[in-house]
Amino acid sequence: MEEATKKIEKISLIALFTMCVVGGCLFGYVTAQIKNFSGIENLRRFQPNIPTRLYDVNGELIGELFLEKRNLVSYDELPQVLINAFIATEDKNFYSHFGLDPLAIIRAFFKNLFAGKISQGGSTITQQLAKRLFTSGERTIWRKILEAILALQIEKRFTKDEILEMYFNQIFLGRGCYGVSTAAELYFNKEVRNLGVVESAILAALPSAPGRHSPLMNTRRAMQVNRHILDRMVNAGFLNKENSDKLYSEFWPQFVDSMQTEYPTRTVFTRNDDKAPYFTDYVRQVLLARFGKDVVYNEGLSVYTTLDLRKQMIAEKYLVEGVKQQDEISSRANRYYLSAVDTSLFGAYSMLRQVFNLPGVIIKNDFDTRVKKAVVDDVLDTIDALSLLVDARPANYTLERFREAITGISTTLQVQGAMIAIEPKTGYISVMVGGSEFSVNNQYNRALQARRQPGSAFKPFVYGTGIEAGLITAATALPDVPIVDIESSGETWSPENYEGEYSGMVQIRKALAKSINIISIRIYDLVGPDRIANYAGRMLKVPETSFTPTPTLALGSTEVTPFELATGYAIYANRGRDVIPYAIRYVIDRDGNELANIEEEVGNIIAAKERAGTIQVISEEVAYIMTSLMQGVIDYGTPQWAIRTVARFTKPCAGKTGTTSNWSDAWFCGYTPDIVAVVWLGYDRQFMSLGKNQAAASTAAPIWGHFMREIYNGMPDPVFPSPPKGVYFSGGEVFLNGTHPSGAVGDQYKMKTVIERYMEKQGLTDQQ
Repeated sequence: MEEATKKIEKISLIALFTMCVVGGCLFGYVTAQIKNFSGIENLRRFQPNIPTRLYDVNGELIGELFLEKRNLVSYDELPQVLINAFIATEDKNFYSHFGLDPLAIIRAFFKNLFAGKISQGGSTITQQLAKRLFTSGERTIWRKILEAILALQIEKRFTKDEILEMYFNQIFLGRGCYGVSTAAELYFNKEVRNLGVVESAILAALPSAPGRHSPLMNTRRAMQVNRHILDRMVNAGFLNKENSDKLYSEFWPQFVDSMQTEYPTRTVFTRNDDKAPYFTDYVRQVLLARFGKDVVYNEGLSVYTTLDLRKQMIAEKYLVEGVKQQDEISSRANRYYLSAVDTSLFGAYSMLRQVFNLPGVIIKNDFDTRVKKAVVDDVLDTIDALSLLVDARPANYTLERFREAITGISTTLQVQGAMIAIEPKTGYISVMVGGSEFSVNNQYNRALQARRQPGSAFKPFVYGTGIEAGLITAATALPDVPIVDIESSGETWSPENYEGEYSGMVQIRKALAKSINIISIRIYDLVGPDRIANYAGRMLKVPETSFTPTPTLALGSTEVTPFELATGYAIYANRGRDVIPYAIRYVIDRDGNELANIEEEVGNIIAAKERAGTIQVISEEVAYIMTSLMQGVIDYGTPQWAIRTVARFTKPCAGKTGTTSNWSDAWFCGYTPDIVAVVWLGYDRQFMSLGKNQAAASTAAPIWGHFMREIYNGMPDPVFPSPPKGVYFSGGEVFLNGTHPSGAVGDQYKMKTVIERYMEKQGLTDQQ
């Protein structure tokens, strides 16, 4: 007996020791964790994650960047019906407990025990706040104990109203919404202060199951839960039964009816009212590279940009209209021109078949693809919305599979466009449109990323090279006659003019205005590829090695982006002075501290170039003469009718069209001293054609003209600078000092013969 007693005492001591160790560890863990949460002491200054906001040059909001969408509200902005709904649903004893509700915990324990699963929680609003602010939310006993202790700490330091304010700004309510203000806007298009009883009760159901109780995706379930919460509000004394039934029966029919015109799967990300999404995405990338993800998405930066929303809206209007019109034209044309495939590919294939045993090719329209495109563009979203409203899950699954199968078809078979505008005097990027529409399947920013052949839009850099080198003048006459070029391989190449006609001796001014290809090749012969590559590299700010040293360089065969072309034309517009395009002026944090001033940084670079004497990329005289030549392009060249008559833009301006072979790309690059704008149209697939004779003068130039006419409405007329001292006038033409009015300088003016071209490429001398 004595021995048994000793054994029991020993076991009791071991158990007591174990309990002390476990209790000590638990106490130590919790104590250590609480010490790590010094944020409780500073909670009065707690700053939740808020979006970064982008503003245009006039201070107007462009859009927001966020991972958690949250708009902060004060306690005074919270309607009492919203507070009542959440208290009745989440924590009916909120005003009487001390952070924990023992009765609620016991009640939840037994309910979960009988249910055999966790069907109800006993957390108070204060515990939920602690969980949201300070813990990871993992379902472990350690975390629950920690949340309870933190809740006690919060209740000790803050009033009930302060706790509610923090809670309503932190709670997750589904579909990317953090806080009741964002949720009110997403679900009901209302400010939180204007929420009604039923709307408040709908939001109160979301913390426990944001997806299952969503009024957008699970409307029937949301209606059932809403009825239950309204009853709880009645039981809590916040509402009488008669009024509750009346409000419920009035609200839901109207809400369900409004859903027919809404997209059921929308979130705060799809509803983000971004007024310039391509520009916003570009700014986002710049900010991430400079400040990092956490600061950009969470710290509520205010980013003041160079964009002008008024000009942006005008650009989008006319570009989208132009793209839509061109898409209709090109679709009809390509229906008869082998579904937009370059016919030269089939010609080459036919020649190969004569040499090799290759199968024949049957060319036909891709009817199946076109039907799929029509479904995507015209009916898919409507069918999708209807199937969600009637809870047709098999149809939803089938539609999702169809979406996956046809991803990319719509944008591939649509004409696309891009437009970018730069202020030459400041470098401000004032307009950026990267495509016809920014969407999940169309986020490719063609204004910055699309590398395409510029065609004749590159010729001003070829002509500029000749002017700078003193080898041609605006009055130089060159022969517009057929050229046959012998490549080093022995193959011949014979370029043609756009209309297939030749004009004999043509002056440079007329040649550029009429975009005569042969004259560009003649200038290439005079100046050589190295000079052109150097000149164009300086102007477009790209490596000289980007340019292939063949005669096709003179016709714009080197691929460039709209942004690069806009930079080159901006330097012309800025009297040859350097232009550094940028999108962000300055950035300030949520406390008003300046984090970066890019406008000042760019200004310092320009000032340093001024002091060093390197500010001129090309001379002011060359820029003046080239601007004069490009003014002639507008006044009596290929785009005259489109700009002066169709668009009715009659103010002084300069520019150049560009159309590539097979009409795959259409460009217009134009400027005044105030703004440079570049327009591009084409398919993303480079082998696809806009259609026979769809030249830039009739496709891209009208868009530019309409844009310029409207932005100058209310602005002073553009005034081009006076002639610099280094030029003189003779016979109505302008010349560089030191050049002769009759043409190029001395013996350097000489056309290469076919034999001379061949010998040069072979590296042969006359003796050889």
